[in-house]
Amino acid sequence: MFNDRVRVWDRIPQYFVDTRVSNFLNQNRITNCFEFLETETNLLLKCWRDNQLTDVDIRINPGKRSQRNYMVSMSI
Repeated sequence: MFNDRVRVWDRIPQYFVDTRVSNFLNQNRITNCFEFLETETNLLLKCWRDNQLTDVDIRINPGKRSQRNYMVSMSI
């Protein structure tokens, strides 16, 4: 989708990752969700956003540099 785009990554302190993800959902007005665990690394949500049913996809993609690095992607 945006693979050719230059990015500057901001570090999130370890103990605030869940807060940052929660803030992201709140900023996008995601509420009243139902969940389905598609795979061990993929959580699907059906949520309300601005009075419309919205799909949210939280996916963990293994990083390419080492097995300990994981990337989390979310699409709304």
